[in-house]
Amino acid sequence: MDENSFAGADRASDPSVSAGLSPAISPLTTPELSTALLGRYAGPCPRYTSYPTADRFAAMIAGEGSTANSEGKPWDALKDVETLSLYVHIPFCRSLCYFCACNKVITRQYGLASSYLDRVLEEARWYRERVAGVPVTQLHLGGGTPTYLNDSDLTRLVHGLQEVFNLQPGDDAEYSIEADPRVLEVETLDTLRGLGFNRLSMGIQDFNPDVQRAINRICPPEQVRALTHAARERGFRSISYDLIYGLPGQDVASLERTIDTVIDLAPDRIALYHYAHLPHRFKAQRLISSDLIPSPESKIAMQLAAARRLTDAGYLFLGVDHFSRPDDPMAAAAARGQLARNFQGYTLMPADALVGLGASAISYSRDGYWQNHHGQKEYASAIATGGQAICRGWQLDDDDRLRQWMIMELMCHLRLDKRAIVLRTGVPFEQYFAAELERLQPLIADGLLRDNVDDLEVTERGRWFLRNIAAAFDRYLHGSDPQAQYSRVL
Repeated sequence: MDENSFAGADRASDPSVSAGLSPAISPLTTPELSTALLGRYAGPCPRYTSYPTADRFAAMIAGEGSTANSEGKPWDALKDVETLSLYVHIPFCRSLCYFCACNKVITRQYGLASSYLDRVLEEARWYRERVAGVPVTQLHLGGGTPTYLNDSDLTRLVHGLQEVFNLQPGDDAEYSIEADPRVLEVETLDTLRGLGFNRLSMGIQDFNPDVQRAINRICPPEQVRALTHAARERGFRSISYDLIYGLPGQDVASLERTIDTVIDLAPDRIALYHYAHLPHRFKAQRLISSDLIPSPESKIAMQLAAARRLTDAGYLFLGVDHFSRPDDPMAAAAARGQLARNFQGYTLMPADALVGLGASAISYSRDGYWQNHHGQKEYASAIATGGQAICRGWQLDDDDRLRQWMIMELMCHLRLDKRAIVLRTGVPFEQYFAAELERLQPLIADGLLRDNVDDLEVTERGRWFLRNIAAAFDRYLHGSDPQAQYSRVL
C-alpha cells in the first residue's frame, strides 16, 4: 500500500540515550503531544518514499526494442550497480475493498493473471543485460493481491525471474510478499518458503465486524491467527500486519480492541496507516458513506490511542507509521543507523537500484526514476511492441540528489549533518537553504526539530511529523506549480 506525545526533553534526559538505544527507536511518551499540535500539522503532505515524488514525473520513452537507444536515461546507471532490489506488481484481487486506492484489477477470470505473468517475465528479460549477475538482496511482490496467484504461477514467476536476475534467497536477503489472509492457503505458505520467501505482510486493516462490512473486507481474527501461527512454524522470520485508522465506523474504543487483538497475535512489524478518503479520485471509495468517516479530531485521538497501546506492549515506534518488536531486524537496523526508505516504506535492505516490473511499477537508480504504464491495455501493448513499458520518470540533477539524500537522512536517521551539505555544495548551509530554514521555524518553535550548530536533529516529538519536516526541503512542493493532492499526515 502506498504508501499517518513524544517527550520534548533535552537529549541528555532522553530515556533512549541512557538505555543505549538509537533515538530512532526510543520508547514512546505522550505528555507533550496535544491535539492542537497534531491538528496544526495534520494536513496533506507527501509520504516521501521518493524524491522528487512520483506525481512530478514527466513523460519518458525508452525507445523501440530491448536494444533501444536510451542514452542519458536513468536506467543506464543499472550497469554500475552492485546490489539490486526487485519489485513485482500483481494487481489482481477477487473482490473490491472499498477503501483501496492501489492499482488493481477485480476479476475472477484467472486467465487474465496467468497471461499478465507472461508479460511481466517478458519485461524482466528487457533488463537481462543491464543487471547481469547483480545479486538481488530484496524481492517484494506487491499488489493488488499477490496471493491471488495459484501456487503453480507463483513458482513460474519466481523461476522465470531466476532466469534473468541473480536471486540469492537466504538469511542475507529479504524476500517478502503481501498477502490477503482471506485468500491465503496454508499450502501456499509451503510453496512460498520453498521459493525462498522469508517475510510475510498481511493486510488486516481492522478486526471490528462493522468496520469490515463498511469496507467490504470480512476477515475474522481466528483466520489471521491460524495463518500467523502456520507462517511461524514454516520459518517466516518476520510477519507484519497493515492496519488503518480513520476507516468508516471506527472510533477510539473499537480501534483499541483491534490493537489489543493484534498485540495478542504479536506480529513482528506493524504499519499503522491513515485512511485518506478521496472519493473524487478513487471510484471505489464512493461506495463508502461519508457520514461514517471519523472527524479529524477523532482520527488524531485514534492514532494516539493506538500508538500508546502498541508501545505499552513493547513495540518500538520507528517513525511515520511503522512499529516493530525490539527483536525484529528492522529495529536493529534503526538502532545501527542503517534504516532506509523506498516505495514500500521503511526497509533494512537498501540496494543500489530498484527494478519494478508490472503495470504502474516504479524503478530507480542513482540517476533517477522511471515508471511503467498504469493501465493493463497500455502495459500489454507496450510489452508486445518493445519489451518494456516505461512511460514517464525523472532524471535527477545535482540539487535533486542533494535534497533526496537530505530527506532520507531526516526520515531514516533523524539527523542532518550541515557540514556534509557544505562539502557537497561549497556553500554555507544557512545560505543554500535560507528559505527552507524559514519554513522550519514553526516546527522548531513547536519542539519538533532542533537547529544546532552542526546539524538539524529531529526530536522525539518530531518523529510524528517527519513528513512535514521533509516537506520543507521539497523544492517542487513550494514551487510555482504545487499541483498534486496528497494524503493527510493524520
